[in-house]
Amino acid sequence: MDMLKELIDLLTCRELDPEELAELVASIENAGDDPDLDWMDDPSPEELIQNAIVFKLVNHLAVGDKIDEVHEQVSDFFAEPLADFPRHANGRGYLPDEYFAWLDPLLAERGKDGGGYRLMLLDDSFSDQLNALLVWRKDTARVLELAGALALSIESSTERSLGHRPVM
Repeated sequence: MDMLKELIDLLTCRELDPEELAELVASIENAGDDPDLDWMDDPSPEELIQNAIVFKLVNHLAVGDKIDEVHEQVSDFFAEPLADFPRHANGRGYLPDEYFAWLDPLLAERGKDGGGYRLMLLDDSFSDQLNALLVWRKDTARVLELAGALALSIESSTERSLGHRPVM
């Protein structure tokens, strides 16, 4: 299995049938011909693939410019919703780093195989929004390895540095 195909399979929690996976990977590989991505000004192959992944996996992503918006969408992925967005005693919502630390053990408890989930963050070059998706926890290291080999910006929410975008 080539690296991009394996990465997409892992980013979709292996939920796609082989034909769907092949079609999705082909659409990402051929992103240079995609009219939805024509707006990109002379992108590198990595930028094109990165943005195509964000566009093509939109049904798997939680997207928002505020962390509480992302929380609601992540919660919606589950039949049994997550606890409400956490707040400090003074009513102030958690900052992203605090939120991700709070969320991680909750996601570890979810999932049919007992291994739980991890929230991964995908960068894009066209917005300041946060793009997050759930992967199986046991697949996290492989997702990061494949993303690194493909020069893509995908990181675990618990290991991110937050200095470059407003997500409060």
